[in-house]
Amino acid sequence: MNAKHERRRLACVLVTTAIAAITFSAPSMAVENAGPGVTACDRLASSPYDSKAVAPAVQNILDLDPAIAACRADLQKHPNHPRLQFLLGSLLDQLPRPRWSDSPGADLLKKSADQDYLVALYGLGKSYLKTWRRGKRRKGAQIMLQAARLGHLQAQAELPYYAGRMRSAKDREEALRWGDAAIKRGSYDAMAAMALSNILIMPDVKKYPKAVEYLYKADRAGSLDAMALLGRLQVFPFAPNGLRELLPENHYGGMRRMLDAANMGNKRAAFYLGLLYAGSTISVSPHREKMIYWFCRAGERGRYMVAETLEKDVSIYRCPVQKKPKKSNRKLYQ
Repeated sequence: MNAKHERRRLACVLVTTAIAAITFSAPSMAVENAGPGVTACDRLASSPYDSKAVAPAVQNILDLDPAIAACRADLQKHPNHPRLQFLLGSLLDQLPRPRWSDSPGADLLKKSADQDYLVALYGLGKSYLKTWRRGKRRKGAQIMLQAARLGHLQAQAELPYYAGRMRSAKDREEALRWGDAAIKRGSYDAMAAMALSNILIMPDVKKYPKAVEYLYKADRAGSLDAMALLGRLQVFPFAPNGLRELLPENHYGGMRRMLDAANMGNKRAAFYLGLLYAGSTISVSPHREKMIYWFCRAGERGRYMVAETLEKDVSIYRCPVQKKPKKSNRKLYQ
C-alpha cells in the first residue's frame, strides 16, 4: 500500500509541475513571439506588394522624412524584425543618390530577405536595378528572378521589363514565362510588362496583336502601367514597324491616359510626360516648369533627367517639393 501511495504522490507532483510550467511559460512565449502589431511605420509605408502587410497599402509616399523617422523608431523598439527592416530599407532606397551609388536601403532589405521575408527579396532586386554600377542591374534582374521562382506575384509580373538584362537566352525565356504565369494569376500589370517586352525590348511583330490586346484589356481594368505605355505609344511619333496598323496615333486619348496614370502616382507615366515637355516630340511644345514637375514625379530616374537637363550636379540636385496629386475622375479612352 505504501508503494502504491508513493506512486500516486509522484504522479500528482509531476502533473502539478507540468501545469505550472505551462502556466508560467505560455505568457513569456507569447511575449517572445508577439510581433510589433500595427506600427506608425506600417501606417506610413506599407507596400502594396507585401502579402504580410498589417496596414493598408500606401501607394505614393510624398514625404519620405516622417516615414523614415517613424520606421527608424519602430525598428529600434523591435530590432531585427523583417517587416520593419523591409519597410525602412524600401524608404531609404527612395532617397536621392547618384545613380552609380549603392542603395542606402540595400543592407536592410538583404537582412529582411535573409529571414525569408519574400517582398524584401523583390525590393532588393529593384534597388540593384536602379544602380548603374557595373553588373548591379544584371544582379538585380537575377534577384527578381529568384523572387519570382519563390512565388512573388509582382516580381513575376515585372520580370518581362528586365528580360533584356538577363544573363542568358534561357533566363530571358524564363522571365517571359513568369510574365505569362502572372497573367494567369490575374495580374494586369503583367499584361503591360509583356506588351512592352514584345513591342520595345525584344520586338516580335507576330506578337504585336496580342500585346495590343493586353494593353487595352489592362487599361480597361485600371492598370496604371498599361495606361502609361498605351498613352506613350499613342502620343509619341515613334512606333515600331507594323504597330500603327494595330494601334493608331491618338494624341488626345494618349495624353489623358498618361496624365491620369501620373496623377495616380505612376512613375512611368510621369517620366513619359517629362520627356514630352522636354521637347522630345513636335506634338507637344517644350515647357520647362512642366518638364521639371513631371520628371520629379517620376522618382530617381526623373530627378536625374532634370539635373542633366538643367546642367546641375546630379548628386546634390533636389527636386522642388511636390504637392499631393488630385484624385482622377478616370474615363475610358479609345
